[in-house]
Amino acid sequence: MTEIHCLPGTMCDDRLWQQVSRYLDQSTVLNHQAIPFENSLDEMVACLLKRLPDSPVNLLGFSMGAYIAAALTVKHPHRIKRLMLVSNLATGLPEAERQQRLVALNWVAKQGYSGIPRKKAQSMLAASARDKEDLIALIQAMDGALGEASFVQQLTASLERPDLIALLKELTIPIHVLAGTEDGLLSVSDRQRFKDSQAAEWFDIHACGHMVPIEQPQLFAKYVRACFVE
Repeated sequence: MTEIHCLPGTMCDDRLWQQVSRYLDQSTVLNHQAIPFENSLDEMVACLLKRLPDSPVNLLGFSMGAYIAAALTVKHPHRIKRLMLVSNLATGLPEAERQQRLVALNWVAKQGYSGIPRKKAQSMLAASARDKEDLIALIQAMDGALGEASFVQQLTASLERPDLIALLKELTIPIHVLAGTEDGLLSVSDRQRFKDSQAAEWFDIHACGHMVPIEQPQLFAKYVRACFVE
């Protein structure tokens, strides 16, 4: 039995992995680990350490969950057997994005949170998937299920993000990175910098945006098997 502990992205729940699981055999289990409802990344990492087994684990993180997984790994490498980062390069939060998040948080504080807009959900998908109503509905449903409190907590707690690439490079743990070639949230410069660092084995997922697990579940499952299953 291969158990993989999976951290989702911002405003995502266990439905992120449902299609992927269908392409894995029963000996491979994706164990969803909800993002801890804590006030900082350090507190999130501490909470996860209490949840996870004491023996080294397979850890997979998507988007914000990937950054948290990377932060946990560089602080406590003895607790990790293998690491996979999906749609996140463990870089610092760009100042422009940080300011956008502060504006969003200020808006929600005044007007309330009405959920992720359709156009925003579409922008997270590859061009060929932006009219797929099932994917848009899933993104909006996960967001709606978590609601305003989680939105505020997740954005606030993740505003301060040190760049972790150099620290990941120092580790001897097997690390793998999956990134959609049409993921607009990952800059060209950050992609190249991570590749140049040789901190991890890199896989490009073609014709795919940010939402790799739901856009390309079968291919994603293939990489999960290749990287984690012995």
